[in-house]
Amino acid sequence: MHPIVEFLNKIDRDPGQSPQRLLDTILRECRNFTDAEAGTIFLVHTGADSAWLEPVSLQNDILALEPKQLVVPVDETSIAGFVAVTGESLIIDDVYAIAETLPYGFNTSFDEASGYRTQSVACVALRRADGAVSAVVQLLNRRAADGTAIGFEPDQTEFIAAAGVVMTDVIDRAEMLEQLAESNRELKNRNTEIEALQQVTEAARLTAKKSDRAKSEFLNCIGHELKTPLNAIIGFSELLNNEGLGPLGRPSYKTFAGEVSDGGCKLLGIVTDILGIVQAETRSIECGDDSAAAYGCIKDTCRACFDEAAEKNIVFAVEFSDDPASCAVDAANLKTILERLIDNAVKFTQAGGEIRLDAGPHAGGLKIEISDTGIGMTDTEIVKALAPFGQADNSLSRGYEDAGLGLTLASALTRSMNGEFAIESDPGKGTTIAIMFPGSTVALSAPPAFAAAPAAAMWVSG
Repeated sequence: MHPIVEFLNKIDRDPGQSPQRLLDTILRECRNFTDAEAGTIFLVHTGADSAWLEPVSLQNDILALEPKQLVVPVDETSIAGFVAVTGESLIIDDVYAIAETLPYGFNTSFDEASGYRTQSVACVALRRADGAVSAVVQLLNRRAADGTAIGFEPDQTEFIAAAGVVMTDVIDRAEMLEQLAESNRELKNRNTEIEALQQVTEAARLTAKKSDRAKSEFLNCIGHELKTPLNAIIGFSELLNNEGLGPLGRPSYKTFAGEVSDGGCKLLGIVTDILGIVQAETRSIECGDDSAAAYGCIKDTCRACFDEAAEKNIVFAVEFSDDPASCAVDAANLKTILERLIDNAVKFTQAGGEIRLDAGPHAGGLKIEISDTGIGMTDTEIVKALAPFGQADNSLSRGYEDAGLGLTLASALTRSMNGEFAIESDPGKGTTIAIMFPGSTVALSAPPAFAAAPAAAMWVSG
């Protein structure tokens, strides 16, 4: 076997060894080959503005060496730096006798601190295939078999330099494998952290789900328990107000009974809305594939709201597309949605303003758009208005007594029917709310014919 091949086989006998262990092996084999009692391997590092040598493996048969942070500049002032710059090998028989005319010199600080006597030095550059120096091997104090100090031979440095390309490739491969192993460890640790977070998240989700279920069950229970006595309060107060069993005797009693009835009705409406929100958020609603029912529901709901708009001197315009729209909705819930949205538009639009409802096919389904010229809202106020019991923070909304459940209920019911709910608003200019429902699987039906409606299928209050 060729000496170089045998030398490299010793170095690369363990392909899976760490970069540090490989560097220690290379230095030990270089010392064995040259009979050197000490040595150092420097790796070349290049930064944006400078380059330096880092000692990564130190061995000495005479002294026990402790690893220390040491940086050698890549310049011609030191032995290793000169070799890193020029790529030439150096053989020096006595470092204390280096001629002053040479650019490099020997740093005696280590010898002075440790009592060690450096004499002969062989310094060899290890090159990559492209010729760049990637490492420097510095060997100290060659010894004969009897321990006599002898100089290094040129063929020894030539041998190490010749094997340098292969050694550099082995070092690069070991570093790459180490980096890959480190990346795998980091990935494994990250996966472990992600799994732990997923477990925590799942536990939190289950806890939140149980909490939501408990909240919903509580609200359902309280709601139904409240509705029974409220219905009795409303019924008996209306009976008293109507004097169904005879005169009350004092007119004020009748007034009080009316106030009790009105208050009971308002409270019953709040309870009904809360139950509607809870039910909408906890279950999906089965919708029938009847687009004619959706058009009819829109027509009937709008007609019922015209008088309220007219009383406030608000123009209320309703327009349907001539094309039939495919949709799957629950008519009762759609009616509730429209009532809440139109009621809000009427409340927050001042006299002389306008409300407009447009309905027609959109993206394979049905789109209903309700716009008004009312007080409008900022983005922050929209978020607040969509929250339960929230109202936009402006003078008109603050002056209106309302529980603030209309938008919340309309949004929840829309989502429960797989619809989309969107709001665009500008303070002082008005609000536009769009609700979109997916298409149905049955044949389309034409829009309803409005009694006394104009030819353009538009209906206007006034």
